[in-house]
Amino acid sequence: MSSIGLFFWRCICSSSSEANVALGRTEMKLFQEEADRKRAENFREVLDSRGKIVRRKKYRGAPLSLQLASRTIRRTFGCGACGTLLFRPAEICDEKIFDVELSDSETVISLKDCANVRYGPMRCKSDMSETWKYDVQTIRCSNCNVYLGLHVSKISNLTSWMEISSHGWCERMGAPIFPRAGNSRRGSVISGGSHEVPVGGIETRQILIGHRYIRALRPDGTDVPKRITLVCKGCTTVLSYTDQILCTRRRWGFGDGPNEPACYMNSLTKGSYEVKNVRERMLAQGSFEMGDVFCSCCGIQVGYKFQKDRSPTFINENQQGRFGLVISRLKLDFAGFAQTIIRA
Repeated sequence: MSSIGLFFWRCICSSSSEANVALGRTEMKLFQEEADRKRAENFREVLDSRGKIVRRKKYRGAPLSLQLASRTIRRTFGCGACGTLLFRPAEICDEKIFDVELSDSETVISLKDCANVRYGPMRCKSDMSETWKYDVQTIRCSNCNVYLGLHVSKISNLTSWMEISSHGWCERMGAPIFPRAGNSRRGSVISGGSHEVPVGGIETRQILIGHRYIRALRPDGTDVPKRITLVCKGCTTVLSYTDQILCTRRRWGFGDGPNEPACYMNSLTKGSYEVKNVRERMLAQGSFEMGDVFCSCCGIQVGYKFQKDRSPTFINENQQGRFGLVISRLKLDFAGFAQTIIRA
């Protein structure tokens, strides 16, 4: 957090008699950027320390789920929504085979393996140059079922648009990054623009997970960076955290009222909300089953939930199970925020 931002918040608190502080779109963007910065900083520290981690001999070669549970691993990464363990630093790939951007997370992590995930049906995507075809599967958390990313099993030449599924427009695939010519595979090949690939394609079996969809965990399951809470304006129930903000440019209206600034959230705190009035609604991005979200303590309406993607091609499946919070119904727990700044 910049000194200007911290000074701004201290000025607000000093002039307010309330324990918690009201928020605006600008402030939410400020905290989203700060959460992204801390997430990236912590990830770099983990990568730099991978060679220093000492593991007991009995865990070598053990299944990933057992290694995740080992106390000898200082850091693991879990689902950002529910904290379910997903992977350890050793599973992170040093080199990318291709570039991918997700609509909610431009930064994507490449993995060799991942635990506690559910794979969707196989489908085909093309890169943005319309030259390559990727065989992919959607990856979801096995516990909370939120979208995490993709499993890319094979790269091949795109020969017909009939092979490509419109499913998953939220994923933008770049052209593959091929190794040097001296490392290329031998055998029958077919032309692929300026490159050549074997007939039948190249198996990659790489897992791609959005950086904003995960969070770093200690061996005891606690979060590495201290989290800043977003609380209900009516009763100060903790609804979510600033590191769960995916977008600050959304809008939503209650009933017949005008649309208000809102934030698209990765998750809400378990037990802090209730979903009511589920119905189908046409949004700018397509048809959805939407639900109204109410605070479970005081009962005021605080936002909405993307219950299910109803578009024919499931182009918005990454939003299923995620939420929106109207900013005017939120406050920041400044006490926790100040402690986070001091400890940082």
